[in-house]
Amino acid sequence: MAKNVKQGMIIDAALEVFREKGYANARMADIARRAGVSYGLVYHYFGSKEVLFEIIVESWWNDLYTMMDREINADSPTRDKLVNIIEFFLDTYGQKPNLMSIFVSEVCRSSVYHTEEGLSRFLKFFSLCEQIMLQGQESGFLSREVPPHHLTYIFYGAIETFITVMVLGKEPMTRKRQERAMNAILHVFTDGARAR
Repeated sequence: MAKNVKQGMIIDAALEVFREKGYANARMADIARRAGVSYGLVYHYFGSKEVLFEIIVESWWNDLYTMMDREINADSPTRDKLVNIIEFFLDTYGQKPNLMSIFVSEVCRSSVYHTEEGLSRFLKFFSLCEQIMLQGQESGFLSREVPPHHLTYIFYGAIETFITVMVLGKEPMTRKRQERAMNAILHVFTDGARAR
C-alpha cells in the first residue's frame, strides 16, 4: 500500500477518533487500531497526536483560505460570493462530518486550540471575509451603516451556529436541507444587512 494511502487512512481514522473521544482523550493507539495499522507507523508518519491534529487543522484552514481568496478575486456579485462561502461550510459538513465536528468542538470551542496561532487563523479568515463585505458595501449590495467587520461576525456566526447544531445533533446533510439552510442564512443576513 502506498505511503499517501496509509497516511490518508490514518487521517480518516484520527478524524473519527477525535470526533468520538475528543482531542484530549484520543490516543495514538486508538487511531492506529481504527486505521488498521501499527502504532509505530502512526508515529513514523506523524510523530505525535499534536502533529497529526495540527496537520488536519492546517489542511482545513488552507482549504478555507483558498476558497476565500478565490471569492475575493472573482468578478461576481457579492450575493454569489456569500452563497459560495455558505456552501463551502455546508458542503464540508455533508462530505466530511468528522472534520466539521472537530472544527466546531476542538477548534472553535476548546481552549486547547485557543492559542496565539489559533487566534491568528481565525483573524485571517475574518480579514478575508471582511474584504468581501467591503466589496458588497462598495457595490451597494450591503449597507454601509454596519462596519464590515461586524457584518463578518454576524455572517460567520450564523453559519457556525447552524453547523454546530448539525454537529451536536449528528444530523445528516441532505441536498434539500443544505439548500434550505443556505437560503435561510443568506435571506436573514442580506435582508438585515442590505442597503436601503
